[in-house]
Amino acid sequence: MAERTIRKNVIVVGSGIAGMAAAFRLRQAGHDVTILERGDHVGGRMSSYEKAGEGGLYRIDRGASWLSHNYHSMIELLREAGLASHMLPCSNELGVLRDGRVHRLSFVRNSDLLRTGLLGWRSKLKALRLLRDLAAARRSLSWSDMSTAAGIDTESARDYALRRLDQPLLDYLVEPLCGTQFLAPADEIAAVGVFSIMRGTFGAASFTFDGGVGQLPSLLIGLPLMRERTRVELNARVKEVRPDGDGVRVTWERDGTSRAEHGHACVVAVPGPIAAGIVPSLTDDQRTYLTGLRYTNDVHVTFGLREPPSETALGVAVPRRDHPDLCVVLYEHNLGPGRAPAGRGLVSLVFRHHWSAQRLTLDDAGVIEDSLAAVTEALPELAAHIAEHREMAAVQRWERAVLARPAGGYRDLARFTGGLDPRSPIQLAGDYFAYSTTNASLATGEQAARRVIAALSPAPAPAP
Repeated sequence: MAERTIRKNVIVVGSGIAGMAAAFRLRQAGHDVTILERGDHVGGRMSSYEKAGEGGLYRIDRGASWLSHNYHSMIELLREAGLASHMLPCSNELGVLRDGRVHRLSFVRNSDLLRTGLLGWRSKLKALRLLRDLAAARRSLSWSDMSTAAGIDTESARDYALRRLDQPLLDYLVEPLCGTQFLAPADEIAAVGVFSIMRGTFGAASFTFDGGVGQLPSLLIGLPLMRERTRVELNARVKEVRPDGDGVRVTWERDGTSRAEHGHACVVAVPGPIAAGIVPSLTDDQRTYLTGLRYTNDVHVTFGLREPPSETALGVAVPRRDHPDLCVVLYEHNLGPGRAPAGRGLVSLVFRHHWSAQRLTLDDAGVIEDSLAAVTEALPELAAHIAEHREMAAVQRWERAVLARPAGGYRDLARFTGGLDPRSPIQLAGDYFAYSTTNASLATGEQAARRVIAALSPAPAPAP
């Protein structure tokens, strides 16, 4: 009887990893969950799909391709859910192109910065400053709420590199990191963003899942705990989330038919600009902040190849000095078995946001042609390999791919989060509380769930 009196119905808007993590924690707490997802699959950007080639099926990730053992929130959730056995080790190298040569850095060994041929000895000495600055910044970095970094958010990544480091470190480390993570140049990214990338990526081994990164949301929704009292509605376009008495009312539509859900609370786990449009109880300042968030565009091309290239790294970052548009080449077959048929290769070409913005509406054939022209200029041997062995090509388009927060953006975030009510029945979650990684999104979903659980818990009885 006690369980029936405390069980509540909570609505989760969005089934990306933020929404799925929130749903999992809410179910752990004993609440019923209804998930409303506007797409036709769970996972959002953390999802995968299959495409056939001559030799079999290729598995393509829509968003991130590899993860890090620095992702402690994700790993703890995996352990609690009994899903850690699905983690697979993968390559721990990131290559950086310089003057036609690829230099490889280990994610595990920070000391590679001091040994690499990518940098001269003067730059390597300056790199020690970067490592010291990163160590000092760590106490200000949070996976679930990066407003904690407001106090160190004073300059762009470019300005930081020129002030504390040198031009080669800007060109061949800071710029490639900004391009790989944010699809944007260093002058458009806060220096805090570079510290966040390094903290999240370096110093720990990489991993993925045996069914692609998108396997995690699918595994979560398939857990017995989730199947028991979780309802999922796909192709559900949420129109409004508003307080309603002692709970919330969520209006959504599918196939032109409007519906309403009543719940005791709601987690809104969608991109900030979308949240601004569906939560009318936000203040004007909060709505202005969310609609003003800058997400970079991403139009990238994945090629299935009859033979894999010889590259051993997970990816090769292309500095702006080496090419203005191409920012990283992902060698996704190096993630482990199952990404490509046996003996095949899977390579993705990812571009800076200005290139993608110009091609959001271009047909697939035009995007593929332009992408091959770019890789021919930057990596002619890879271009020749693709031309000889190509058997499949897939184009993906994301209008809101990655949050690219400029200098001052974390101070703006602190003002935004300072006005949110942690006891509200409507809690927000998403990468805009931190930065665009799967672990940060997951952590924000867990934080929203904790707040809902606390708000729904009965007040303690007064002491006798």
